[in-house]
Amino acid sequence: MSNIEITSEMRREWGRRGGLKRAQQASFQQHQSNAGKRSAEVNDMAALGHKGAQGFMLKYGYARLYHLCRAWRLSHPSSHEQDVMDILCTLGLEPARDYEREYEIEPYLSVDFAMPLLRAAIEVNGKVHYDPLFDDPRRQTIRAQNDAAKIARLHALGWRVLVIDYRNLSRAETMIREFILGA
Repeated sequence: MSNIEITSEMRREWGRRGGLKRAQQASFQQHQSNAGKRSAEVNDMAALGHKGAQGFMLKYGYARLYHLCRAWRLSHPSSHEQDVMDILCTLGLEPARDYEREYEIEPYLSVDFAMPLLRAAIEVNGKVHYDPLFDDPRRQTIRAQNDAAKIARLHALGWRVLVIDYRNLSRAETMIREFILGA
């Protein structure tokens, strides 16, 4: 894309519409490049903003935020979840018949993949679960504590859980095969 000549009138209009950062960019191309980098850094709804989530919950309540995020995750599987779906398909499992995505075990507790008949769940932990870049500096280790509490709750409900670290996806097929056959 070629650079577009940006006039002071365009900058004022962008500023009026709330695009002050965009208005201060030297070019539209530079703005698009920076936006793409920010988007790639975020890479997960959970990292999009603690303050925004708090504001939404104050206005609409936690239940609405939970269901909105769950619906979004259901229609936008991560690349790691896509890999796991491919593995499950390779093993002969079919969605809806053998497993379900974003399965709600109990209200406000869902897992990435569930095989309800086996009472088995698969959680796919991407980079956001391990990289401190995604942690709120005022609330470090919260994500790890939440992950551990979720696994403990699933065990208390009688579910077996396989957690797949995104760095171990090369071994995921073997891990899933052993997990399912160990049922």
